Amino acid sequence: MRKIMTQTEIERSNKRKQIVLGVVLIFLLVVSTAGFSWLSKDEEKSGVVEERGIKFYNQNGIWRTQIGEAIFSFTYLPSEVENLTIIGNYSLDNYVNQPLYFNKLEDGAVEILGNLNNYILRYQKACTEEPCEEDLPLKDCTNNFIIFTDGENKVYKEENCVHIVGDQIKGADAFLYKVLNIL
Repeated sequence: MRKIMTQTEIERSNKRKQIVLGVVLIFLLVVSTAGFSWLSKDEEKSGVVEERGIKFYNQNGIWRTQIGEAIFSFTYLPSEVENLTIIGNYSLDNYVNQPLYFNKLEDGAVEILGNLNNYILRYQKACTEEPCEEDLPLKDCTNNFIIFTDGENKVYKEENCVHIVGDQIKGADAFLYKVLNIL
């Protein structure tokens, strides 16, 4: 049989249970936060790669590095794109405060803009020849123009046009590494 308790004893018992439950929850919060922080630091340490004298940090599958004051992000490391055929001379100075045109605003363009957007004047989708299916400006290789096409992976320059053939993201990363003098 259970002992009959007074109202005061019931309240005291309930208060004690609430305090114990609160302490347990606070303990779990502190321990889980500390554990997550500790595990995250271990992941960051294991996600550090040094290539060509530059440290790359893997954050959620994206390789980030700091060059000067700027942070740059890449899907592929330099070693993963160095076998790509890259023809032409590339320099960041060619894009600073200049408009940049793309024939497609897809994955490769997003990769490039994520890194060069702070340097270029503006970007826009454009056509290389008439008739243009959309109401876009007609541009040629006298403008900074990045043209994505299908084919065997390579990057080459023709006047101010950069042709990225094949895998858009891999080609975009190779182009960016050339522009930043990493490759």
